[in-house]
Amino acid sequence: MLPHQQTLYVGAPRSASCRRTLEVITGKLRKLGRFSGDRLLDIGCGDGAFTMILGEHFREAHGIDVQDNYLARFRNAAKDQSRFVIWNMSAAAMSFPDNHFDTIVTIETLEHIPDLTGAAREIGRVLKPGGELLITVPNRWFPFENHGMRIGTRQIGGRVFLLPYLPWLHRRWALARVFTVRDLDSLFVKNGLRRQAVDYAWPTFEHGGNRYQRHLKPLFGLMRLMESSPLRMFGSSVITRYLKGNHEAS
Repeated sequence: MLPHQQTLYVGAPRSASCRRTLEVITGKLRKLGRFSGDRLLDIGCGDGAFTMILGEHFREAHGIDVQDNYLARFRNAAKDQSRFVIWNMSAAAMSFPDNHFDTIVTIETLEHIPDLTGAAREIGRVLKPGGELLITVPNRWFPFENHGMRIGTRQIGGRVFLLPYLPWLHRRWALARVFTVRDLDSLFVKNGLRRQAVDYAWPTFEHGGNRYQRHLKPLFGLMRLMESSPLRMFGSSVITRYLKGNHEAS
C-alpha cells in the first residue's frame, strides 16, 4: 500500500443520532465476530456510540481516540457504567501491555491515522493470541470519495465522484484513505493476523456532506438488498475479521 500524500482529515464519529447506521454496522460486526470476553478495545471510539453497544458482553470495554471533545461526550454517557474505560491515546503508540485484548474493533478510523504502519503493529502487539480484530474502512471500489479533497490551497467538501478509481490522484488529493481487502492484508498479515471473513456495507444516507441526502433516504432498503447482491463489493465500506495466531475461526 503506497503512502498517502495528502494531510489526513481527522474524522467525526458516527453519533447515536445515526440510528440506522448503528444498527447496520453493529449487526454486521456481530455476525462476523464473537464480541464477548474479558476486554474489548475500540480504536477511534469517538463519543462511544458503537463502543457502548459492542462492549455489552465484556468485563472491560476500552475506547481510545485523540479528540477530547468526543471523549468528553463518551465519559458523560458512560459515567454510571464502570466497564467502560476511556483514553486519549494514539493507535500508533498504545500504552497497553502485550496480548491484552480479546477483541479489537476499529470503525471508519484507519483512513484517518497518520502512522498506519505503526498502528497495525500496535494492534498486533496488544491483541491476545486467538483474539479477533474487526475493521470497517472506506472501500476503494465505492465510486465516491466521501471525505472531500484538497487541491493546493482549495478544499472541496462532500462527495467526489470516481476519485477512488484514480489512485494516483486519490493519494495526492483525498483527505482520507480508501482500502481494498488486499491493502488490509498487507497491513495485518505481517503482524501475525489471518483474515477470516469479508463483508460490505452500502450507504445509510444519515451523514453530512451530501446535499441530496434527504432525497436518498428512501433508498435505505435498496441499499440493504445491494449488500447481498453480486454487486456487494462496490459498497461504501469494507468489513473484515482477522484472528491472531494459529487458532481456527469460531
